[in-house]
Amino acid sequence: MTLATICDFMSNSVPNKDVLIGTCPDIISTCIRLVNESSNKEVLRYSVLLLFQFAGLNTFVEGCPLGTTRSVRESGAVPALAKRIITFHREHIMQRITLQTIVILIGSVDDSKPFCSEIATPMVLMPTISSCSSDDVELSFWALALIQDFVIHDLCTDEMTSMSHLVKDFLEILKTREGVFKSFVLKIMSALCLRRVAFLEELSDNKPFLITVCTALKDQNDLVINYAIRFLKVMLQHGPGIIKKLLDLEDNVLLDGLCHVSKEGQKENKLLLTELLTDLVSVEKLVLQIVQGGVMEIVKELARDEDDESLTFFSSAMLMDMAMVSDEIKVEMNNCCVLPTIFRWIQSAKSEKVSVFGAKALVMFHLIDDSMNFTVRSDGHMTHISGSGVELIDSKNFPLKMFRVECLLSQNVCPLCIKIRTSPTSSSEGDVEFSIPALDALKTDNAGDVIIVTISGKCGAQYVRGLSKYINLSIGESDQLSGLAEGDVGVVIAIVGDDGRINTLKVVTATTEVTAEVAIPYMTLFSHRTTKHILPEILAPLSETSEQLQLCCPLERRELEVLKVLLCLEGYMDSFTQSPTSVSNLLSAIVSFTDHSTEDEQRIIESVLGILTVMAVFDSGRDLLISLDTHDHLVAFLSILLETIQQSSESSSNNRNDVFEADQVAVPPNVAAIISSLPPRPQSRAEPRSSLRSSDSTDSAIEDRGRHTSSSISALPVIPEAGSEMAGGDGAGPVHLQSLSSLVDEVIASVTGEARDAAPINEGETLTEAILEAAVICLTKIVSREARNNSAQSRLLLTHLDESGTVLMLWSCLLTVRKKHRNLLLPLVTTMTTISETISLDTNDHHSSVGFDASNATRMLVLSNDHLEILNFNWTFESVRATVSISRDLISSSAPCQPKGWFYQMELVTDGLIQLGWVNDKCVYQPRKGNGVGDDYDSYSIDGIRKKKWHGPVATQTEGNGYGETWNAGDIVTCLFDRHGSISYLLNDKDLGIAFSGVDMDQRWFPACSVCTDQRARFNFGNDPIRFAESIPDGFVPIADASSDGSRHQQPHSKQQETSALEAERKDPEKEELSGVAGGACDRPNRRGERLPVQGAPIVPSSPPSLYFEVYVRPYTPRPLRVGFSIIDAKDRITVMISNNAIMLPDRSRKQLPVQPLAVVGCGYVAATHSVFFTIDGEVVELLFSFSHTTKSRPVTPCLSSRRTRVNWGQEEFKYKMTDVEEYMNGAISHCQRSSSLCQPVRG
Repeated sequence: MTLATICDFMSNSVPNKDVLIGTCPDIISTCIRLVNESSNKEVLRYSVLLLFQFAGLNTFVEGCPLGTTRSVRESGAVPALAKRIITFHREHIMQRITLQTIVILIGSVDDSKPFCSEIATPMVLMPTISSCSSDDVELSFWALALIQDFVIHDLCTDEMTSMSHLVKDFLEILKTREGVFKSFVLKIMSALCLRRVAFLEELSDNKPFLITVCTALKDQNDLVINYAIRFLKVMLQHGPGIIKKLLDLEDNVLLDGLCHVSKEGQKENKLLLTELLTDLVSVEKLVLQIVQGGVMEIVKELARDEDDESLTFFSSAMLMDMAMVSDEIKVEMNNCCVLPTIFRWIQSAKSEKVSVFGAKALVMFHLIDDSMNFTVRSDGHMTHISGSGVELIDSKNFPLKMFRVECLLSQNVCPLCIKIRTSPTSSSEGDVEFSIPALDALKTDNAGDVIIVTISGKCGAQYVRGLSKYINLSIGESDQLSGLAEGDVGVVIAIVGDDGRINTLKVVTATTEVTAEVAIPYMTLFSHRTTKHILPEILAPLSETSEQLQLCCPLERRELEVLKVLLCLEGYMDSFTQSPTSVSNLLSAIVSFTDHSTEDEQRIIESVLGILTVMAVFDSGRDLLISLDTHDHLVAFLSILLETIQQSSESSSNNRNDVFEADQVAVPPNVAAIISSLPPRPQSRAEPRSSLRSSDSTDSAIEDRGRHTSSSISALPVIPEAGSEMAGGDGAGPVHLQSLSSLVDEVIASVTGEARDAAPINEGETLTEAILEAAVICLTKIVSREARNNSAQSRLLLTHLDESGTVLMLWSCLLTVRKKHRNLLLPLVTTMTTISETISLDTNDHHSSVGFDASNATRMLVLSNDHLEILNFNWTFESVRATVSISRDLISSSAPCQPKGWFYQMELVTDGLIQLGWVNDKCVYQPRKGNGVGDDYDSYSIDGIRKKKWHGPVATQTEGNGYGETWNAGDIVTCLFDRHGSISYLLNDKDLGIAFSGVDMDQRWFPACSVCTDQRARFNFGNDPIRFAESIPDGFVPIADASSDGSRHQQPHSKQQETSALEAERKDPEKEELSGVAGGACDRPNRRGERLPVQGAPIVPSSPPSLYFEVYVRPYTPRPLRVGFSIIDAKDRITVMISNNAIMLPDRSRKQLPVQPLAVVGCGYVAATHSVFFTIDGEVVELLFSFSHTTKSRPVTPCLSSRRTRVNWGQEEFKYKMTDVEEYMNGAISHCQRSSSLCQPVRG
């Protein structure tokens, strides 16, 4: 009675509770002791009720300084109450109060795991699980809440998953209870699936449960939808098998539910939906089924939300990724009429990135290797039209019927109204006069529409002359149709051309019934649509010739970026180059650049440079650029830009962020989570969603992202108490989910242990860097492709660039950015080395070293001068193969020592998406489709980002193709091919095992590689020292040693091979004569060398040289090489001749090169003495060679006899050790700037 009285007293008011605790401080501990010890149920009930009252009070009074809730918790109430759950198992009210009190106490601390661990026993779990499905909804609620706490902390999960009735009970809750209960169940099941894979796999076979979850996507409660998406996302993480099961559920319930979310869902749920869709389409083999199931409706629905850029952004990226999987998928997407959405993105999207994604998807649709097929059957009465996404049956009986198909736009077949002025008669010989208003109003915008005409009988023949007014019928076609007799039927299939005229594709006539079939290439249809819907608004302003346009580019950046993408198609490039005025207007942006140009103007310039680069890889575009002196404009532009960068660097050197650190680019909120969750498979290899990054200068990062998600169960919101606003069942208000941006921060913190750096970014300097990269790459493409032509015009161009001091200007640029922008170094080195090839030795240009085949490289790839390093700066997936191959011929050759296999190595400079392997002669690269090495049946490859192996079309290579380990920048990957047709790989010194076996050795197999955007790698085919040689199996030789006649076979690789070879070389006597040296080896035969001081004294002036570079020389290279310096615009050179492991100095004295795989010869220029010195492996040769004093005021530039030389201009550490490297670098930059300013000004 005392406990009952106390309960009544406490229930009256909060002050009464405070009085009780203040006067009876032991009341809480007494109640807990009674709960633990009493066997009287009435005492137990009132003790539990009192604890329930105290737990929810949480007041601070004199007798309870910690607060009542904390006092109850820390006095041991939780385990005491847990023991009584089984006691009250049949008493719903008491059990509910007991569970509620426990949940309140546990939820009152930040770390509830210790309390949950203390009570997580079968005696607590069993009755609690049983109560989850109780008819008492409040008891059910608190039971589910406690189970949720257990699951979050991974407690009793084994016991739960082993309960046979658990899924059945939870399924019933999902079907019958309100939203808050469904949310609990979905959250608990998600956690169980995350904790126990076996349970997930078992649940994946429970179709009723999966169907119910998918149905929950249409729930009226946004929280239920949220947790349903999260549950499905957890399921999808466990592989394509589960994804396939979900897609195969009856009535397409999964995609139907997701479509509902895209239309009716809350914004946060739509963002979560995008992550789920990303996982869904990550399995290329299932993308076709997903597209056929209606995912395009979801994409188009998300694209309609133009106010939310992140959703539009995702839909465009997802569409491009799916389009890259296969042509069959693109055809299905086209049948869903996706083209209007793409056009809308290109023309009016708020985000420039969305427009660019749309343009890239449009390019991929152009490249469908298929046709849109139409079949028309007519018997004069019934007309049946069918084709790709087209179906119509027309039963009107009329001698002339016409239909229009809006190909690609709507796929609708529209009967055309024909207005008759004079009726046809069977006895009339005259022609019928008629009009077709729809065709009278036809415009060029209708280019690509298909017109279908059926003509029946003699009466129909009378329409032919009038039909010729609309359709370009040939004389033969007109006669064929005019000759129709009674009962004959004719069909005309035509297409609207770019000029608005209708041109026939096929004319067929027959007696009684006719069938006409025509196949229209998708390239034709998309070209018509693009030419009339997209290009005019871009090209029209460029074609104007007003004086105002010469001052700036007339286009916005979005239009320029779209044009850059579309010009990757040769047809559009050829059309564009027919208008030099358009290109001149583009160049105006570069010509008008100053160091005061605004940020918008600089962004325009960056896009213009991108367009010029694309032009430079096509012959027609490059010829036009050269005719407009684009190279001179670029050199002048780079000079101004470089000066701006150097001034900015000096002014901010004390306190600034490194403007070249791409990782500092800010990621937009919400989009960040989408980025991190997108699948690493490009699908996006053409870009991999490189455009998902927020800066154009970092376009390829998406291909390298991990598959992090924002669906952490522990981060989900906790369900509040019944009666609160959120627990309003189906009428719950908006759900404010955890910020997706903060989730990205959590992912970064979990990986690095540090929070994301929020330091401010100097966007202006980052933009300047992007412009510099674009300008250098553009110049590189013009120079390298012209040099490859080796025509008289090309030589004149290179001579002009040399005499204008371009090498010196680029040298200054390289030394300025050498530590800050590594990817820019390769195009700079390539261009400098190419222009420096100013010496002719009158020898065959054949280069004997094995490297990549420049003639086989895709257009946008940048190759180093020695053809051993590659870089891709474009959004496409670029590929190249080596110049040497292996086949069965090598195995059956008569070589005295047969190798067990061959290998080559790749050093990763970056750690993005690269596919490494082998191709045969039949392999066809498709960079704009994202297909490279390994993406057809004529090639094999692996990539270490997705840890997969590839052989065959992407859509067929999903299951069972896991392979290898993740690789990173700096790793060495060794690719081995044994004589029995097995391909394996090493990652550094670790054997990754056999990737492929049974390769057809009757084919020739070339080393090959494909690289995604901004990816760079260097290769060793056996020309350089082998890394991790001890891990390579005995008997394997470098691929450079392979040849069909066996003449280049060396002894198979062994651990002692290199040491023995070097010792043997050291024993060879020094040769008396140098092969290839005689006959003009020295520029000035009478030049005398000036002896340097004795050893120990300075051998060069105390200050560093003004200019210095080094070349790498392989031993016994058969082709002579000359390197040194020359006076610009004067025939005065100081060079050395290198041949057959020896070097001839300008005074004709000779030095032997060290016996080693690579020797290094250095060339230095000292401006103070106007002299040149040379080094061998870092040691200075004892002679200085001076230019004539009459040329002292003339600038000096480096000179080479072969651009296929690997040159270190300062991008790497020199072999020659200078006293102060930084002093040299700063001095060389200043010297290059002064010298280049003395050269003849460029015409730009």
